[in-house]
Amino acid sequence: MAAYLIGTIDIEDNEAYGLYRSFNPALVEAAGGKYIIKGKPVTVLEGEDLRSRFVMIEFANEAALRRFYDSPEYAELKPLRHASSKSSLAIVTTDDEASVRTSFQIHAFGEAVELTAVTSTLPEIGQDEVRIQPTLIAVNPVDWKIRDGNLAALPFEFPHTLGCEGVGVVEAVGAGVTNFQPGQRVMAHSSLLQGGWFADRVDVPAQLCAIVPQQMSDEHAAALNVASQTAAQTIGLHKGKIRRSLVIGASGAVGSIAVALLNKAGARVDAICSISNSAYVTNLGANFLPPEQAAEVEYDFVLDAAGGPAIEAGYRNLAKGGTLVSVVQPVDEARAAANSAVAIRYSVKPNGKQLSELMAEHEVLPEPRIAAILPLQQVNAALHLSKTGRVRGKILLKP
Repeated sequence: MAAYLIGTIDIEDNEAYGLYRSFNPALVEAAGGKYIIKGKPVTVLEGEDLRSRFVMIEFANEAALRRFYDSPEYAELKPLRHASSKSSLAIVTTDDEASVRTSFQIHAFGEAVELTAVTSTLPEIGQDEVRIQPTLIAVNPVDWKIRDGNLAALPFEFPHTLGCEGVGVVEAVGAGVTNFQPGQRVMAHSSLLQGGWFADRVDVPAQLCAIVPQQMSDEHAAALNVASQTAAQTIGLHKGKIRRSLVIGASGAVGSIAVALLNKAGARVDAICSISNSAYVTNLGANFLPPEQAAEVEYDFVLDAAGGPAIEAGYRNLAKGGTLVSVVQPVDEARAAANSAVAIRYSVKPNGKQLSELMAEHEVLPEPRIAAILPLQQVNAALHLSKTGRVRGKILLKP
């Protein structure tokens, strides 16, 4: 849905307004905006409330417009405009476009199945739901695993819209929602069965949403939902103090955040990752170890965020009473139990309250790596990139 920022302006200080005008177009372009009318003179036919010049900027949707208007960068420019001119700004959208949603859906499972765009009438928003216009949507391995049918045992209903996390602007809230309001920038992590993020609008239970910190970019926020909650929840599975820990896949999104959280809790962190990423995990505060060297100490907590044979180092060195958690592969519960320890295969549970708490201390979290930002229309290419592992970092989609 296209949205338009319109404004009328009387310039009072040409030099100061010229400075404002020299910076603003780059911010508009970065947010995907396009000038339709730029500072053209106004000829008044009736009334006296129009100013002398008119501007009209087109954005892909209202979320993109508000992303520009509410950005920290534009907030720094506003005082310059206010000091050098008198101006009025407004948003214009069209009601007919606001009543539909375009979603990318599957109608069956299969590796060869492609997501197709489907436009449908928006349903009435649920009483406890938040309707979000996504600005960026995260792609996760679980998305192509659902498509391929790896999770077919779960009760998915077709057609199904994939995508479980992203960031966007609140368009509307249900009658029972009191902690969010239209215009706020939020992030959310939906359940696998609900999905819904591969679309230009998504309805999410309010209890799964969190406000995005003002200084955090959309790119950072879109990549943090699942990764930060996964790291925090897996660490919380260990009952007791963690003195020494091992993180397998420490350079990935989940692993790097786990390193940061364990460090904050005062634990010693050993990290297994590729040699090419050793400097990165060392800078996070971890002690880099090749898998074959992780055999000298005992670990209270082991997180496997990578999969593969490196988990063997975790079993070998798991202390009595320790906890081994894998978020990517099955675990050997009996082997851990034989050493009076616990092994858990874990899948993250969406939790808006926890996400809000993590965002309140987001300064301690490493910024996830962004591999690519693709148009939402290229969702099938994005899933292919994710499945083949030919990217380093998070893949994001832009509606």
